[in-house]
Amino acid sequence: MAIQATSTFEYNSGVYTNPYFRIVLNLPQDGQQTPVDCFMYSSQDAYISGSGQIACFPFYINNASASVDNSGDNVINKYLLFVTEQITGSLETMSSGSTFNIIEIPTL
Repeated sequence: MAIQATSTFEYNSGVYTNPYFRIVLNLPQDGQQTPVDCFMYSSQDAYISGSGQIACFPFYINNASASVDNSGDNVINKYLLFVTEQITGSLETMSSGSTFNIIEIPTL
C-alpha cells in the first residue's frame, strides 16, 4: 500500500516535491488500534531502487470506526483501504495544503 503526494509536503523545516509514502501495518496488541509505519521517500523510484527513506512516521489507527464487513468495492481488502485513508488524512493534517493519491491498493 502506498500514497503518492501530488503537491509539496512540508516536514521538519523542509519542503519535498511529490514524495512517495509506503505503508507497513504492524500487528495490533489489543485490536483497538493498529500501529502503522509510514515511510517517506523522495519518489517511488527511490523506493524501488532501495534508497533510504527520508522519514518514518508512526501512526496508530483507531479501529472503532472500521467496517466489520471486509469485502470492499473494487478492492481486495476494505480494511487496508480504510487504514490507508486514515493515514492520508493524518498526512494532510501534518502538512496542510498537501494533496495525495492512494496507490497500490490490491484491486479485484
